Amino acid sequence: MSAIRNLNSLRTGLLAVALVGAIAACSKGAGGGAYELGPTKRLNEVEGLSGTFSWPYYTAIAARGGNVVAAWLNRNGQRDRDLMVRASSDAGDSWSGEQLMNDGEYQRTVSVVPKLAPLPAGNDLLIVWHARRNVAGQKFVLARRSEDFGKSWAPTQRLNSVTQSFLPAIDVASDGTVVVAYNDERDIERDIYANRSTDAGRSWLPQDVRVDRGARQESDAPSVAIGEDGHAYVAWEQRPHRTAADKAALVQVASSPDRGQTWEEPHRVTPGDLPASPMWPAIVESKGILTAAWTGGVTGDTMQSWLWLSRSTDRGATWSTPQVVFEGSLQVFFQLLAAGEHVYLTWHAGDAGKPSAVYFNASDDGGTTWRHPWDAPLRIDEAQATGEGARHPRMALHDESGVAITWQENEQRVLVRISTDGGKTWPIAPVEVATAAEKKTLRYPQVALSDKGAFVLWEAWTDMTGQRKTLGDLEKPTPRDVYVRGVKHR
Repeated sequence: MSAIRNLNSLRTGLLAVALVGAIAACSKGAGGGAYELGPTKRLNEVEGLSGTFSWPYYTAIAARGGNVVAAWLNRNGQRDRDLMVRASSDAGDSWSGEQLMNDGEYQRTVSVVPKLAPLPAGNDLLIVWHARRNVAGQKFVLARRSEDFGKSWAPTQRLNSVTQSFLPAIDVASDGTVVVAYNDERDIERDIYANRSTDAGRSWLPQDVRVDRGARQESDAPSVAIGEDGHAYVAWEQRPHRTAADKAALVQVASSPDRGQTWEEPHRVTPGDLPASPMWPAIVESKGILTAAWTGGVTGDTMQSWLWLSRSTDRGATWSTPQVVFEGSLQVFFQLLAAGEHVYLTWHAGDAGKPSAVYFNASDDGGTTWRHPWDAPLRIDEAQATGEGARHPRMALHDESGVAITWQENEQRVLVRISTDGGKTWPIAPVEVATAAEKKTLRYPQVALSDKGAFVLWEAWTDMTGQRKTLGDLEKPTPRDVYVRGVKHR
């Protein structure tokens, strides 16, 4: 079980990437119009300097019109990681120089897992991340605000009151409310804390607020949603302390009636009879309806994984019986998003020994009903006869009609599909954004979407198998790079 729960298991081996070329072609088809590929840009100025740490994802990308911002990690010595940003104002044709986010007092930290959150007004943008000092062990949840979509940034703000917080999640409402939730170890056991802003990230509560309840629990992996009525929600996985009588893990959801300043008693989402402990929960709100999704898996003689979905119409007080979205032997990876009345779900799934596939489903009534039967979802990738297949899909939305999904195929290609009618129709074939050269692998693509098109970011890892010959070489880092490319409307 721990092998599946460890996000680091997604990055097996000492493989890394360098880029590769891709086809500069266009794709035409229903639901997607016509597109052309823009130039490929390596974001890290020093080749091979991009870094990873413990949790994917280490990158982020956001777009509004022709403004695009990308974030990634650079290595700073053997232990530290710097959070870097570059911005484009011409839809990815050219990019600014590298900008260091963890400057000043937060230098010499492990600064990881960036989240880029476009704000409602103008070109306002927020970046949130987790930083840790290797020497003292302090953990910070940090934020910076930009009013020109990443070209310049305000000073860093610390969101956690006690320096034992990490792995933030964020959501932004249309009125400028921002809620950030994160894990916290100030009371030894892991709890969930949150901070909020009602002025689009300019100011925050002077002290963060605990969201979960009870003593001696292990609360982890928060997800945040804000409703149009001002209610905020946090979902998380909760695992009892080893001495607790009840050993069942569960997904909990807490509601805030005042946009994140106070939090009500949490409610249980998952029943006690699931075949596997729930993990990696996600929550969205659409027209007063909450939709929660989570996965679970077991290892050992038999490997099995599930993806579940549940719905609440009373602000999280009660939840529907979980719907099985997928069951198979491959660990599921998914993403859940919402825009207006639409809820979108994408995931990869499959069985051992067979190529995996990327699937999609959508709801047009806030999550009450879904377009496709769960045993016949829409397949996004093209059918593969060999290899591991299509994996690690990521999705982006634009307004209520644009949907883009990117994924990796056999760690050798990065592809994207774009729909302009809310995912009802898609181009006949996906657009190939990048292909790998010999001894290279492409991993963990991300995507942003605007009225100019889609912008795909991916990690390039170099396969170092057989290349390390001496003890001294063992200390040398594995080269990694990060690339971005636009798929623009013609």
